Amino acid sequence: MAKKKAKQVARSTRNSPASAAPKSTANATQQPFLWISLALAAFAFLLYANTLGFGYVLDDPLAIGKNDLVRKGVGGIAELFTHHYRAGTEGAGASALLYRPLSLVTFAFEWSVAPESPALGHFMNVLWYALTVGLLFTALRHILWRYHWLWAAATALLFAAHPLHTEVVANIKSRDEILNVFFSVAALYGWARWLKAPAGKWLAVALISYFFALLSKESAVTLLPVFPLISWFFFDRTARQSGGHALLAAVPVVVFLLIRATVLSQTADNFVVSEMDNPIVAAQGLGEHTATSFMVLWKYFQLLVFPHPLLSDYSYRHLMVVDWTNYQAIAGLLLYGALIFFAVRGLLRRQVPAFSAAAFLCAIVLYSQLPLVIGTLFGERLMYMPSLWFCLGITYVLWQVSGFSLGKDLNGGFWPPRKNTQAGIAAFAVIALFFGYKTITRNTDWRDNITLFQTDSAKAPNSVRLHNGVGSELYTQLISNPEMPAAERDTLLAQVVQHSEAAISIKPNPVSFLNLGNAAIARNQYAESIRNYELALKEAPNYGIARINLGRTYAAWGREEGMVNNNLSRAAELLEKALEYRPDDAEVYLNLGASYGMMGQTERAIPYLEKAVELNPQNKNAWKNLGVAYRATGQPEKAEACLRRAGM
Repeated sequence: MAKKKAKQVARSTRNSPASAAPKSTANATQQPFLWISLALAAFAFLLYANTLGFGYVLDDPLAIGKNDLVRKGVGGIAELFTHHYRAGTEGAGASALLYRPLSLVTFAFEWSVAPESPALGHFMNVLWYALTVGLLFTALRHILWRYHWLWAAATALLFAAHPLHTEVVANIKSRDEILNVFFSVAALYGWARWLKAPAGKWLAVALISYFFALLSKESAVTLLPVFPLISWFFFDRTARQSGGHALLAAVPVVVFLLIRATVLSQTADNFVVSEMDNPIVAAQGLGEHTATSFMVLWKYFQLLVFPHPLLSDYSYRHLMVVDWTNYQAIAGLLLYGALIFFAVRGLLRRQVPAFSAAAFLCAIVLYSQLPLVIGTLFGERLMYMPSLWFCLGITYVLWQVSGFSLGKDLNGGFWPPRKNTQAGIAAFAVIALFFGYKTITRNTDWRDNITLFQTDSAKAPNSVRLHNGVGSELYTQLISNPEMPAAERDTLLAQVVQHSEAAISIKPNPVSFLNLGNAAIARNQYAESIRNYELALKEAPNYGIARINLGRTYAAWGREEGMVNNNLSRAAELLEKALEYRPDDAEVYLNLGASYGMMGQTERAIPYLEKAVELNPQNKNAWKNLGVAYRATGQPEKAEACLRRAGM
């Protein structure tokens, strides 16, 4: 009985925050902790300093420069809160299921300060990331109050350096991920402070920060179980108390979901996941679906442990559907089965190492494709939050293996004995150096789209999207540089064709045919261009840019036949086809009217010329041709009026 009472007293003493360190010691170490937090933040900033001069990449223009609501600056903020994620971007209805106003609000503020400035966007991404790392150390120090601060420091260090974060920081659009984790960490900080010393202000910090995390990205909902887990593992709350804490933390979730449902109810749900974006939609039955899911989970864990190679795109056909004969699917099932067992067993026994596994599983479950199919099969950015809990768990293991017991020596001074930590510090230094080098070098791939796509397509030769990305960007370079030397132009066009044909050999798709059509028109190969644009429309009948380019090709071909080859009948035939795709093109009407006029079919020419001046009243040449046509058909008054408009 006496032994039992002694154990209860000892446990009570150990659970008291004040017992973690004498008051004088705690006060004396506050300043070093502040400097450690600042040093970690500075380290994170320096790792990504080489991104500050980069341009817009991937979806950055859709989220910023092509988003009409963002372009309104601060004047568009109210609308950003009342519309879906890409409401201000033309043709972005596929994002109508997303509600992430907070990142767009930051873009609107930045647009007001410096429009069309990727430099400011990159700077803010790096700054938010650095602040997240500094805050992470502080939050973990309060959560892990019974354990040596070296655990929190090592976790923040590896989190800061992890190369899997390069997409999140280097891609401005991923501000939603950065803000989600920043406010999630702020929420956990407030939660730990409230559990230590209950005060309304800390609870408010926790719940308001969590609400901001949800406004940043919906996936913050997976943080909800972490709040009661912290209460249970680190503050010895009862199961009933921890359950009550879960209900308390659910308040921001309920409020967010109500707001989200109200906003999204205004938009039709037309979101369809394509096989090109997420190949798992082609899975045949539950067996292939689950096997592919566990293969994906295995690959995520692989990249968390050894982040190489890194890619901006993992869609069709770099990753494909697998069945249960795939060793990665089996490995994923065994790995995550073990993590679930470890987490549940540790939860029941209140074993702190199990907390990392439980929090990691909560964070990654949405991206497993098991509860629901999302818009992409795999993405490095999706591991931003899960990587936090991975770093927390792996640093615990490494400290233990190195011989330093994190739960001891709390009252033995700020630094533990050197012999206890030198092996662990050396290990973390090596990992941080490797991760840091990988991060800095990977950052350079995100300089611009062409660099990113060319680099990644070499590493993922079966990716349709990466090949298309190279082709599209090379063609953009071509049309933006009309003075390009002929030899360089031919080389570039050959590369467009090479990447487009490589993509088509993997899977015929409209973008590749569009790029082939563009390359052909650049060489004045009109028939070849038309053939490829028609193939693009066959793959995607509503592919607007293919229809526009098809009309332009018929118009250019018709103009050449008429003006260069003097084949007026062929010119008229081609220009008539152009009107099927470009019914509002004044230039086509003018050329068609001129062709009929030169063939002596003046009556037939007049309606086309009338339409030309209707669409473009400023075109004096069109008025002149119409005047000549009216005169030839015995309409002198109309002819004189037209010629006056032509300045004659």
